Amino acid sequence: KRVPDHVIPLARPHDDPAAILAGDAVASLGLDPGETLSWCSTYLRCQQTEGIVLARAFGDRAREVQSRPSFLLREQEFGDWDSLTPDEVADADPARYARLRRMEDNYGRFYFRYPGGESRADVAQRVTIFINKIFRSPARHHVVFLHGVSQRAFRMSWLHLSVDWFEEEPNSPNASVLLLRRDGPGRGRWRERYL
Repeated sequence: KRVPDHVIPLARPHDDPAAILAGDAVASLGLDPGETLSWCSTYLRCQQTEGIVLARAFGDRAREVQSRPSFLLREQEFGDWDSLTPDEVADADPARYARLRRMEDNYGRFYFRYPGGESRADVAQRVTIFINKIFRSPARHHVVFLHGVSQRAFRMSWLHLSVDWFEEEPNSPNASVLLLRRDGPGRGRWRERYL
């Protein structure tokens, strides 16, 4: 509650166990670092994770991986309600909290825009804009470091999934490695699996 979300560091910024395991998973893919582009949220903890993962996955050749931060990959902004529990919001802002409950009941959480913040639909829109950067990139492989809601929004946009899917899919654990790959040569179907 005292530190802005974007500057919260990892508890272990140099040897986070989950990030080390993620680095091992990325290493198992055998990507050529010279053909790999890393995209990362501008949040500190995400950048720290990127550093650990790339160092672990590529070792001395990690410097060959191009890295590009993107503010489009940041986590959902909860605005006036950032860092508050639902009970704290209900006490501090009962009218707007009641509206949230109505919106969730009638439309789902996807469309509710937090006061001074974003809806999940807003996150999906900016992640869709980000996806165009990947399509314009000459890199053969892309490693993307992002957050729970933005990761679900990425998958929703990339794989053309529904709002219902988004609502039902939980956030993945921290430092999860999700592989998106076509299932055949050329224009095969996109498949996803956690490593």
